[in-house]
Amino acid sequence: MESLNSIYQRYFDESFFIQKNGISYMPQPEVATGSVYKLTTYSGIEIVYYDFRYHEPYPIVFASKGRMVELQFALSGQRHVIVSGQEHEFRVGHGSLTFMQDFKAWFYPPAHEQYVSLSLGIPVSLFNYAAQQLATSTNMTFDFDRVINGQTSHAIYFNMDARSRATVNHLMKNFQHVHRSPLIMEATALELLNMHMLQLFELTPRSHGLSKEDMRKLHLAKQVLESCMAAPPSLLALSKRIGLNDYKLKKGFKDCFGLTVFEYLRHIRLDHAMKLLQDQAANVTEAAMIVGYSNVSAFSEQFFRRYGMKPSEVKKQF
Repeated sequence: MESLNSIYQRYFDESFFIQKNGISYMPQPEVATGSVYKLTTYSGIEIVYYDFRYHEPYPIVFASKGRMVELQFALSGQRHVIVSGQEHEFRVGHGSLTFMQDFKAWFYPPAHEQYVSLSLGIPVSLFNYAAQQLATSTNMTFDFDRVINGQTSHAIYFNMDARSRATVNHLMKNFQHVHRSPLIMEATALELLNMHMLQLFELTPRSHGLSKEDMRKLHLAKQVLESCMAAPPSLLALSKRIGLNDYKLKKGFKDCFGLTVFEYLRHIRLDHAMKLLQDQAANVTEAAMIVGYSNVSAFSEQFFRRYGMKPSEVKKQF
């Protein structure tokens, strides 16, 4: 059976891309302008960052006897794909976790507009291992075969939240660093996989007294915090917004996610600030303000407690 790496490499070899160096490709100039970057991690994840523009419509047909899982994020330019008769449309600001086996795909990318996306090709063995580990605390058992259920392809769609978008942007920017770390990129890819497997397969343990609808609302609370971390709602306002009383919100959030609402807010703020500093997208004061800290000293203190280093030291390292 064709390996994941050979599937991706053959796709590039058979399409209109020309390899420039170990990780970067460029489209044939008569077809498109831009670049594509591909990196294979130690665990076999294929990280592919597309950023190009077609001159004219250029459909591509590709087939494989292999099996693969792909986590995709569409940032610009919608793409229409037909996989063995099943239609998939990747809308801007959305993502999908797609399962394929013994497939033939017709790709219809957009013309005359910038196409930007990030794809993570996940080896089936890695997906199954992650599914087994993540499902230990729930009654749910699943793997690649159960999800695809004999089909040629199966896709689960989702909206990109602020945390996903920041993590995706961070991973794409890593391709531009001369001293990029494949290990850090692999860790970021695994973080994205873990994040979306928990969300899409509802693997968060359900605390006693919480219904499935309560769990949905608690996940919604996380999304609200991630989307407005710089100016988050009060606990009472958050409670009203998600339709869950404040007692259930406070207790359920801590039971399910292991952090209080405010601890989680602090974590995502500091995580986002770290990515801004690593990407050289902001200085220390700007990073503090962007994530919602008005006091830079308080920001620096909490940053040091979480990471064991000052935010100014991150700027020097990257």
